[in-house]
Amino acid sequence: MSSDPTASPPPPPPATPAVPAAPAPVDPNAIDWAPYTKFAISAAIAGVALYVIVGFANLAAAEGEHAKHAASSRFMSAYLTGFTYWLSLPIGAMALLMIGYLAKTSWGLLLRRPLEAATRTWPLLAALFAVLAISVAATEYSPYWWMAPESTPTPPNVNSANPVANVDPANKRELAVKYGEFMIEKAVENERHARQAGTYNFLSAPSFIGVGVVLFGIWGFMITYLNKWSRKAEGTPAQVEAALLKLSNFSGPGMIVYAITLTAGATQWVMSVEPGWSSTMFPVIFAVNQFLTTLAFCLVLFLVIVGKPPFINVMRPKFQLDMATLLLVFTLFWTYTSFSQFMLVWIGNLPEEIPFFIKRSYGGWWYVSMCLALLHFVLPFLLLLFRDIKLRPMRLRKVAIFLLTMCALDVVWWNAPAAPQANGFPSWLMDVGAILGIGGVWALFFFFQLKQRNILPTDETYLLPEGHHHESH
Repeated sequence: MSSDPTASPPPPPPATPAVPAAPAPVDPNAIDWAPYTKFAISAAIAGVALYVIVGFANLAAAEGEHAKHAASSRFMSAYLTGFTYWLSLPIGAMALLMIGYLAKTSWGLLLRRPLEAATRTWPLLAALFAVLAISVAATEYSPYWWMAPESTPTPPNVNSANPVANVDPANKRELAVKYGEFMIEKAVENERHARQAGTYNFLSAPSFIGVGVVLFGIWGFMITYLNKWSRKAEGTPAQVEAALLKLSNFSGPGMIVYAITLTAGATQWVMSVEPGWSSTMFPVIFAVNQFLTTLAFCLVLFLVIVGKPPFINVMRPKFQLDMATLLLVFTLFWTYTSFSQFMLVWIGNLPEEIPFFIKRSYGGWWYVSMCLALLHFVLPFLLLLFRDIKLRPMRLRKVAIFLLTMCALDVVWWNAPAAPQANGFPSWLMDVGAILGIGGVWALFFFFQLKQRNILPTDETYLLPEGHHHESH
């Protein structure tokens, strides 16, 4: 069949709109992490030195068996503070990853690599827990009163039949103190009878070790699953969406498991430091502290590199504004839960929880309590209300670093007042040393993990709202 040479050629097909290309992968080693690694090494050396020097100096100054036991117990109590604070990063990051997959947020994508690197530090925390478990098994060095209830001092002259005998009913503070002393003596006596009878309950060395093994096993499985499927979220959009669907389906039940396991850990590892203390609100406070610590840490890191490739190619002011707003939300959530716990004890006059607040309402701890109320809530709340602070990386980074410090002070406030006070150097120096020392070692492990993958999931940036410039028609 011949064609007509005079016929006009067919019209060209319509032009296909250009699809914006995803940012090219950036070698994670292209970002210079050396200054931060050096800072981590310095913090580890200084922190460990401070912790060990103060601890051994106080142990050497102790005279008598009871004083030496108090000094060794306080030494491990500071270690418990450092362990509790840095446990927030891998476990809190795991929870924030799952929240990000469920909510499909921009911050969940932009902070994913730091969050994943933080989760992969869980073996280090498991090793640190092993040290804590050994100290618990060795009764002399246990930071927990329930491992040696026979040597735990109880308040003198407590009338078991009528704890408030000879107390003026109008003196509410003294009434509260007497009730608190009675609850402490009752809890210690119960543990003494349990040890004499040879029974071991939730507060015992075998239970402590068993619960720890189970919790770290569960968390390790969840973290491995999240990181495994995150690696599969690369390639074509179909492959990315299939992997993200898997992660989203896992994250819903995963958050339930997180809540249950964290409640067990918070109850046994932290709440049990106070004889007779029982609070259903504390595990929630424990979780919120983890969220706030993890988000503040990742935000500090993100704001350091946000002006560099590949973030500069996809970053919009809205994304940073969302992160700062989430930081404000977690600050408000911490305030709500902490105040609710105090309000319930105050209104209900709950004798089980009175000793916890009594110990933190006199002496130097009263000033720490006021510092937390003003600097952990009021100041960051006022600062994060300003849009100008949220949108300026330098200012927002300072607020996030400040909140990291306040979260650490909160953990010290949980543990230190319950520990026996040793003679010599101020005991709180050991808490500072443990937080710095463990933090420096953790940061070295974290940066090693962070270098293993590209700093931004470039195959998913098309999912960001306003993630690319769009041509106007």
